[in-house]
Amino acid sequence: MPFLIIAALVIAFVFWNLGRRSAPGGFGRKPGKCRWEATGNDTVSLGEYRCRTCKVTAYAKGGRPPQECKRGLGGSL
Repeated sequence: MPFLIIAALVIAFVFWNLGRRSAPGGFGRKPGKCRWEATGNDTVSLGEYRCRTCKVTAYAKGGRPPQECKRGLGGSL
């Protein structure tokens, strides 16, 4: 009986860890790499970029696109 409990805990930990590693893309999938393109709607200090892969709009400063995917971020204040 203790062997079954330990085996169930190990299996649960493995699935939990897999889900955490790929949270934005869903269970068992790795998220795709974003391909950012400038939209031209820049402000004084921020540039607007849109991802061709996941269709998310993000802002970045310094004239360079964002470094990471913004798909998992919420949109409310």
